[in-house]
Parts: sequence; C-alpha cells; structure tokens
Amino acid sequence: MPLDSTLDTLRTLVAFDTVSSRSNQALIDWVANRLDDHGIRATIQAGDEPGKANLFATIGPADEPGVMLSGHSDVVPVAGQDWSCDPFTLTARDDRWLGRGSADMKGFIACCVDAIPRFKAAGLRTPVHLALSYNEESNMHGMRLLARQIGEAPVRPAACIIGEPTRMRVVVANKGTAIYRCRVRGFSVHSSLRHQGVSAVEMAAEVIVFLNRLQEELTRAERHDGFEFPHTSVHAGLIQGGTAHNITAKDCEFLFEIRALPGVSAPAVLARIRQHCDTELVPRMRRIDPSCGIRIEEILDAPGLDERGNRSLADALMPLCGCDAPGRVSFGTEAGMLQEAGVPTVVCGPGEIRVAHQPDEYVEGSQLQACLDFLDTLGARLRRGALVAG
Repeated sequence: MPLDSTLDTLRTLVAFDTVSSRSNQALIDWVANRLDDHGIRATIQAGDEPGKANLFATIGPADEPGVMLSGHSDVVPVAGQDWSCDPFTLTARDDRWLGRGSADMKGFIACCVDAIPRFKAAGLRTPVHLALSYNEESNMHGMRLLARQIGEAPVRPAACIIGEPTRMRVVVANKGTAIYRCRVRGFSVHSSLRHQGVSAVEMAAEVIVFLNRLQEELTRAERHDGFEFPHTSVHAGLIQGGTAHNITAKDCEFLFEIRALPGVSAPAVLARIRQHCDTELVPRMRRIDPSCGIRIEEILDAPGLDERGNRSLADALMPLCGCDAPGRVSFGTEAGMLQEAGVPTVVCGPGEIRVAHQPDEYVEGSQLQACLDFLDTLGARLRRGALVAG
C-alpha cells in the first residue's frame, strides 16, 4: 500500500488541534464522513462534556463479533515546549514525520482510516470495528463511556487492538494508571507565630515523604521483570500552595499517581496513604485548629492490562506483524477498561513511546508502512474467518 495517501490522512488529523482540554468533534466528524464515503455508517456517542465524542463503526457483517481497532483522538498540550516546527502541521525530516500526535496516536488512526476501502473490498467474514475515543490523555472518560456501551451490546467485539506506539510489537500487559489530587487545609498565622498555625505546605510535604517511604516498601514487595520499572510506583508530580514567605500556608494541593502492576489494586495502595493521613497527620493538625484537614480526590483510575486474559489473542496476532515475543509496558492505556468489559485486548501500533508528549514528536514512515502491511495481513486473515478460535 503506497504511503502517500496515509501521510495525507495523517496531515489532516494532525491539523485538528485536539488537545484534551479542547473539542475533538471536528476530527470525529471528519472520520465519520470518510466512512460514509465508503457506505459505512458510524455511530457517534456524545461525551460527558461539550464538544467531546466517541466514534464506533463496523466494516463487514454487523451481527458477528469482530476485531476492534481502537485509538484515542486527543493529544497532550504543546504549551511551553520548544518545537522546531508548527506542531499542528505535519513536517518531514528524512523518514520522520513531525507533529503533535503523530506517534501518540494519530499515525495509527491514519493507517486505519486509509485501510477502510481495502477492508470494505475484502469481503470480511469476521468484521473490523473502528473505535475512536476522547480524553485518554486526561481522565479517560471517553473510553469509560464507550467500554460501557460495548459491554452492554448484544454483539461485542471478540478482540481489540489499541494502537499506542509500540514499534508494532504486540504488548500483552501494561500498568494501571490512577491519578489523585491531595488538598491540604492548614491554619494561617504570621510565620513568627508558627507554633499557633498549621502550614499546609509543610503538611503536604509530610504526605509526600510518606509516599517516598511507601515506594520503598512497594519496591521490596511484588516484582514483575517484564516491565522496565518492575514494581508498582507512586509519584508526586505537581504541587502548589502558600501566598508568602512569612505566612503559614492555609492551602496546598498536589497531584500524585499510582502506576500499579497488573493484579495490584491502586485503591489498596491509596488506602495506606489515607490511613497515614487520617491517623498520623490530621489529628496533629486539628489539635491546633479543627478546620484543618487533608482530602484526597480521585481524578482517574484506569486498570492495568493483565496478560492472563489475552495470550491467545497475542499468539494469533504476533505472526501477522512479525513480532516474535510479546512485550509489557509501564505507560497506561485504555486496554484494561476494555478487558473489564469482556473484550480481550492487546496494544500494538506504529512509533515509539519515548517521543510521545515531547517537542518534535514524530513517527517514522517505515513504522507507518509496517502498520499498513499489518492491517492488510489482518484483513486477509479476517476474510477467512475468526482470528482466534472460539
């Protein structure tokens, strides 16, 4: 399959500024129109906030469970990054194609869109489903809605391939991703009277110190050598609080994440953090003023992908993309949500994660070509019947 058409499609997709804080509707409508041009009706599912939508379409027999190709349509912001080109204009550098989302993961979506007419012409016995979600980079609400709809459907996909960048290696496991906001309320006094006040900044620091001690425990506990960092991790990444150097801070908040190994419960790790706050820190704070406290709010809890539910699928797919061994990744994906909805899922797509979210993000043309070849091979396989024997 010539690459020029796919690059034209990718150029269009990159030009849609679908940073998670903005609408993805224009991109969804554009893909729906491309499907309609080939006589394929797309279902557009309205999101839980204005301007957001998911897309789901079936190519082939609608009454048969098929293979779902899934991608998120949103991208991360470019603000504060030093790009050498316009991030929303696809730019060629040798075999690299630069643009926000080119690797994560509009390159995969472009390959899928360009494969639509070939899937349509193949006379598939087992259908291909195309799914696009929103807000994967922020709260994953798009896939939560879509996975719920898929799980309740009379005929749901038999398998799913999520096209996150893996250099076309079949990934069978990824860590879960849980993000929390910790809000600390202190009691303000002049710093010369600090014994009469409670510094929210200092108490937040004590929570973070506990996170670091907890990480040491987690590192000594369960281990999975298939991951680059083979343990469940806890990390505080953003903090803000206080108003002046000479006032004990009334408020401070920070974000922290738990990246749990498959089979490890992020809520169980969170319970340790809550217990420490409730039994060790809050009583000390409230001895000075009863208005003090610590509140932890969930922003996101996406389950990990557990390979115990997808190895047959991986074994069927690896020969189709030239992969000789399955991989495991530490970054989060939407795969665990689909697995919970009863759809065996793996991760496999063009590009590599190390350039995702970075300035001058790129995907290689050779990776796009490998993805196109894989999709054509997949179509030929589905023309003969089911991918995995029931």
